[in-house]
This record gives sequence, structure tokens and C-alpha cells, in this order.
Amino acid sequence: MLSMHLKQLFRKPMRTVLYILVLILLTAFFCTSLNLYRDSQHNLQLANDTYTTIAIMELYADVDSRGNIINDVTKAEDYAGYHALTVYGYDLEPIITAPSVKKYELRARYGAFSEDNIAVRYNDKKQAIPICSEDIIRFKIVPEHQKEAEADKEWNDVEFVDDGRYRIGTESWEDSGIFFSRKYNLDIVESAINVYEYEKRPINFYVQLGRIYMDEPLTDTNSLMPSAEYADKPDCIILEPNTEYIASISGLSSSSNTFNAANSLYKIQKFTIAKDEFFRNNYYRYSIGRSEYVSREYPYENPFWIYEYDELKSKPEMLKKYEQIARAYYINSRSFGVMTTNDLTGIPAFHLGNMFIPEGRMITEEEYASGAKVCMISTDLAKLQGWNVGDKIDFSFYEYNNFVNATIWGSRLSPHYTYTDPDHFFDNGGYEIVGVYNVRPLTGTSAVSASAVSVPWNTIYIPEKSLENAPAEEDRPVTGALLTIWLENGKIEPFIECMNELGITGAKQGDYEARFTFYDQGYSRIQPSLEALSGTAELLLILSSSLLVIAALLLAFFYAQSQKQSIGTMRLLGCSKARAFTAVMLSALIIAVTGALIGAAIGHALTAGVGESIMANANQTPEEFLAFSAYLAESTQVEVEFALGADASVSLLTCLAALGLFIAGTLVFVVRYLGKGPRELLPRAGE
Repeated sequence: MLSMHLKQLFRKPMRTVLYILVLILLTAFFCTSLNLYRDSQHNLQLANDTYTTIAIMELYADVDSRGNIINDVTKAEDYAGYHALTVYGYDLEPIITAPSVKKYELRARYGAFSEDNIAVRYNDKKQAIPICSEDIIRFKIVPEHQKEAEADKEWNDVEFVDDGRYRIGTESWEDSGIFFSRKYNLDIVESAINVYEYEKRPINFYVQLGRIYMDEPLTDTNSLMPSAEYADKPDCIILEPNTEYIASISGLSSSSNTFNAANSLYKIQKFTIAKDEFFRNNYYRYSIGRSEYVSREYPYENPFWIYEYDELKSKPEMLKKYEQIARAYYINSRSFGVMTTNDLTGIPAFHLGNMFIPEGRMITEEEYASGAKVCMISTDLAKLQGWNVGDKIDFSFYEYNNFVNATIWGSRLSPHYTYTDPDHFFDNGGYEIVGVYNVRPLTGTSAVSASAVSVPWNTIYIPEKSLENAPAEEDRPVTGALLTIWLENGKIEPFIECMNELGITGAKQGDYEARFTFYDQGYSRIQPSLEALSGTAELLLILSSSLLVIAALLLAFFYAQSQKQSIGTMRLLGCSKARAFTAVMLSALIIAVTGALIGAAIGHALTAGVGESIMANANQTPEEFLAFSAYLAESTQVEVEFALGADASVSLLTCLAALGLFIAGTLVFVVRYLGKGPRELLPRAGE
């Protein structure tokens, strides 16, 4: 009976083929659209996990030479230009609470004092020298150590009075142009910063062929001023032999090829007696054509540069000042620049791919969260200080003002200890070096955030939570090098619109203008393609699934209708309902399996080509969609291999869906027919 029904089924091959073709088309369409939708969702998630969008903000304003905002430029007498500023007390709340913002970080920078490590740098000759060039020394001139003292050849006409005393003068006397300078060998009694110590034991030594300069004319009275016979030479001071002096010096110059930071050996060839750097006032300085830098001014209370030590001991207040200066120089000589962070990937240079980790590892999420005392240092710092991954460095932290993130090589964080209390530290601890980073030269950026992408070579990164007593966030300066704002991918335009509505952006007199530079690692370049694929796939899926449900059920109805007479005939010939049901459903299954399998195979094969075509057409998007990638160099883009093919499991699912809908619909209609009498299923007269 079954074989007879199958023969009857194929007696009308066109109708059967039509059923199969319709099912093939429905299944292929649904398979392609479902695979494309699956690809689009996968690609969107992959892009969101791979790409990160950050915003760097610089605050601009019309300012005078000290960075004070000018309300009316037309009336300004000291106009320095329209500059990016470091701003204290700026309200970030409207920015960081914008709808597109995921999170933000305002990093902090501090000075870190390490008792056992003298901070060094390279000089112009690539020689390692101490960073701190100031010191307080006690010294004396011992006659038996002196070589034959002669005037410089260019001043052979100068007559020196051989009265057993030593004269020091400025490089130029206004009245005569005479340069009093002689070469003296000094016995150093004590050095405040102890760059001259060996194995932590202070040693006496003399400066070979040392030359002492006064860096500007004398303007104060001092017991060392010349006596009456030298009254016509006011820029000269007299040093007595075998007399101990204490002096503030700067401009250390070494005759050594290298500085050994491990044992702190450094031979001085030349230095300058100069006013101290401790009592100076640092302030931001601006000028036309030049951005922010730090300048200095020296208040009147600066002590004189050089004294007889015995005399100074009789002046306790002045001696205390010298002790404060000596302590500050000691700390400065062992100070390193530390920057706190909760996410190293938010550092612009790291985000752009210019910073990488050649040795060790990054700070982990667990270490950030727990406040582990770990740190990362640069390759230059590791080489200069002789530090390695796994070393533990003891740091004591202090605040300092005037942060500038310079952009030229050789620039550094410059902490400056300025407290009179020798123990003015807010935190301390031993930090283990877990990683060493390096920075490639930047190949592309925006001028808006040029300083922000710079990484001074001596920057040490530590977890923010590793400091328990750090100053509050609202006390930190706001500048592009310290502030990173994370945005949702693809939400740059809404963020800008929000900033415009709040009046945060846009130039204005008497207030700050926030300028943003966005770095999205190339996301905006692929965003149109991803959105085109997602939108098209979603639309196709809605259409194909709706069409599949409706058409498959209609197809099942027409197929069951075509089998109505066959069911009645089989029942009249004595066939049971079960056998009739089996015969009809088996035929339906053959049609469904054939159509669904072929359709799924075709849809599976078409998916990749259709997806590539959609994304290729989306690349013709107008240039304004690419505006925010203009700040990115090609080397900074993240390359991702997106899925554009079909998945076998998804294709199989579409096959089963088409087959199931057709079979389920057929089943419903066939069961309904089996519930009727055989004669009711046969055509009536006249039909």
C-alpha cells in the first residue's frame, strides 16, 4: 500500500518538485539570515571586547604668563596666549557622569624617596650622572694640596696678590671685565646628599682641578666680602686657607665616564656656588608660542650661598635653614617620580600600542583591587638604577606641585621635596618590581593631546590602592596626562553632543574650554561595516523567519489538501488509519528532508559571500563617519579577524526548523482528515 502511494506521489512530479523548491528557498533564506545575524552579534561582541575607546581632555584658556585666566583679552597687559593648562579644583562631575562614559581615572603623581637609591640620569654624552645637581657641602682649601695656581691664559694680564688667601669672583665684573678665577683643590669635609659616599661611609676627598664660580654678582653682605683694598671689586669674595666653609652649590660636573649608582661613586670636576633651590617658589610659566613649563623665583629670605662654618654655628636660625636645605637635597637626590593607576591600559601611550612590556608582566586586576605593593618601571630606569624584575624597593611618598608631562626624550618627572619637616611623608612601603616597560616613538597623534601621550622615562607606575593615606582625588590636578575617560565604543558623537549642550566645549573668555581627543584603536573605521551587517542581518532574519513560518504552514496545508483524496481512497480499500497516516507522513518527510537539507546547504554556502558584500558596501560610508579615527596612526589600529562564514550547528538548526514547521503543519491537517469518514474525503459529485 505504501509503495502504491509513493508511486502515486511521483505521478505528479511537478507538484512534488514545486513543494521541494519552495522549501529549499525558504530554508536557504532563513539559513543565510540566521547565520548572518549570528555573525553580526558575534562580531559586535568581539569588537566590543577587543577595542577600547578613550578620551583625553585638555583644558584651554587665555592666560597671562603665570597661567591666570584673562577675562578680557583686549585689555590684557600680560597676555601669554591660548594654552592648555594644568588646573586644580576643576569640577569633573558633569563629564564623568555623561551617558556615554563607562568609567574614568584621574591619576596622581608623587615623589617617592628611596633611602638606598640615588636617582641618576644620562647627560648629553650618555654618561650617567645624578639627577639632583644641588648640594650643601662643607669644605676647606688646604695649601699643601694646591698646584701652581695660574690665571687662565686669556687673562694673563691679571695680577694676583700673593697674600695667602684665595679669591673667587663672577665671570665678569661690570667695572673692569676682570675674571677672578683660579683652580683650587678642595678637601670636602661633608656632603649633604652623599653622592660621594662609598658603601655608606662618608669619605674626604678633594676636587681635582676644581673651579668655583659665583653664578651672579653678590648682592648681600657677608663676612667673606673683600676687605677695603678690594672695595673696587664688589663681586669678589675671599676664602682663607685651612678654614672650613659651608656652601650651597649647583651644576655638578663629572670627570667620570659613568656614575655607579650601586656604590654611589661620583668624582666632581666642577661646580657652582649658587643660591639654594630649596627656598625657591615654582610656578607655571606661559609665553606666546610656548606651552606650559615650570619657572622659578627666589624669595628674599634665601640664606647667603657661602659661610664660614664656625660663624654659621653662632647663628642658630641660619644654621637650621642650612640643615633644612641639606635634608631636602638629600631627599631630592633619592627621589623618583611615581604615578598611581587602576588600569595601565588607560595610559594613552599603552592604549595606542606605543608602550609594551619586554620583561616581566603587567600589574594584574587582583593587584589593583587589593592594593598590592607592586610597581612597573621603564627599561631606562632599570638600566640606570641597576634594578631588575623581582627587586623590592622601599619608597616613602610625598606631594609636590607643578606637574609637567614633557614630550621630548630625556624629560622626566621632577619631584621636588620642599618641606621643612624631614619626615613629611604620607605613606611608605616596599614595592616589588613586576614588570619593565618600554615606549616606542609615537608615529601619529593629535596636537590637542601631544603631552598626554608622552611617558617620561623615569615614571614608576603603582596601584592607586597601594597608598592608604594619599590625598583626596579632588586635590589632584586635571590635565591630559593624568585624566583618562573610557567611552562606550561607537558613542563618540553622542558624548560630544552632550559636552556641547553642557557648555563644556567651545572657546569662551574668562573660562576653560575642554578639548577632547579620542583614541578608539580603529573602531570607528570598522563601525559602519559592523552596524550595516547587524542591521541588515536583523532585518533579513525577521523577514525570513516570518516568511518561513507562514509559507511552511501554507505549504503543509496545500500538501495535506492534495493528499486528502488519497487518504479517503486508502481507507475505503481497507487501509487502517495508522497505515494511511504513515504513508502520507512518510511522503511529507521525504519532501521536507530533501527541501530543508538542500536549502540549508545552499544558505550555508551563501552566507560568507553575502556578509562580505554587505560589509564591503558599508565601506563606502561618507568620510564624516571616519572623523574620529583621524587621530590614529595606522600602526595603532587593532587588527581583528571577524566571522563572516556560516556555522554548521546554526545551519543544521535552520534545517530542522524548516523541516519541523512543514511536518508539524502537515501533521495537524492530516490528523484532522483522519478524523473524518472515508467518503467525506472523496470528491463529491460535481466537484
